Amino acid sequence: MKKFNTSHLEDIRLYKKVKNVLNKKQAVDPVEDIYRSTAIVESVLHDACDLKIETQVVTWALNLMKQDPSIDISDAMIMSYETWVK
Repeated sequence: MKKFNTSHLEDIRLYKKVKNVLNKKQAVDPVEDIYRSTAIVESVLHDACDLKIETQVVTWALNLMKQDPSIDISDAMIMSYETWVK
């Protein structure tokens, strides 16, 4: 299993800053945001399952959210999946 690398936290912080700027320009309906997050998580889990890395992706996403609780689950899953697919 990969060791959790804290250097990714800088990438996460930059990603959050960009996301916040974009979100301020667009009003997001909370219900729509939940559906979007659910669809993203489902898609990432499906792809991870195909590669037999779903446990690693979920564990990594949980570690990311533990390090920075403000990270959205869908964002954590995407970053985690991208880390494991590299």
